[in-house]
Amino acid sequence: MEIIVEEVEEGQPCLACVERCSGFSRHKWRNTCQVCKCPRELHDIYNLNFVNVRDRLGWKRIDDPLNCATKEDTVSLGYTWVPPALSPEQVEDYMDQLPNHKIPRIGSAGERYRDMQLIRQLPKQDLAHVHCRMIHSDIEIKEYNIFRELRDSIALDIGFVKESEHETSCYHCHGEIQGEDLVVFAPKFGKDVCWHPACFVCTTCEELLVDLVYGCHAKQLLCERHYAEKIRPRCPACDEVRDLYLL
Repeated sequence: MEIIVEEVEEGQPCLACVERCSGFSRHKWRNTCQVCKCPRELHDIYNLNFVNVRDRLGWKRIDDPLNCATKEDTVSLGYTWVPPALSPEQVEDYMDQLPNHKIPRIGSAGERYRDMQLIRQLPKQDLAHVHCRMIHSDIEIKEYNIFRELRDSIALDIGFVKESEHETSCYHCHGEIQGEDLVVFAPKFGKDVCWHPACFVCTTCEELLVDLVYGCHAKQLLCERHYAEKIRPRCPACDEVRDLYLL
């Protein structure tokens, strides 16, 4: 399935240089701005439309309210993303447990935070070879697709939120979880492992896992970016992961 990525980058201001940069201009192959030389991610890049994370991953949409909250329901609650299968009261309970500046309320700093994390944690060049500038040959494309297919089937998944059925502890902070507390489950870690909402973070960058998308590697919870870097080296210049024997 084709991935859907609609990022606005050209001409966007640099958040580091401010007025010294006339706007982002993409380097031919580096992941930097031709004007100010700062990394792409330091510019005010955003997603053009409402993002369903399954579209960004290239995964088939699941038309089931237990697995996917609709745009209409999400926006009606005042957010750009909400965990599916929760009542409005439970959604508010979940959001109240997150840092205020990371809550994806429409028109807030949290909306911008989510946008940045979608772009950072789920880089488009990791999701489809058409967004890579350094992959050209048939063998490179073949190896890329093998990596993507294995990652998506073995390691990458989307967590879900529901009430805990009994007293337990958080996998991250080891703090107490009471019965009926809202917690996050990640199926690839097993049915008895769960996290406080604010503890469902990448082991490497320690950011909230955007839209609950996670990778599992050696019992570590990771965003896709840092999962990929556990498996393959990432070029610091073009920001693409490569197969070791092709380097």
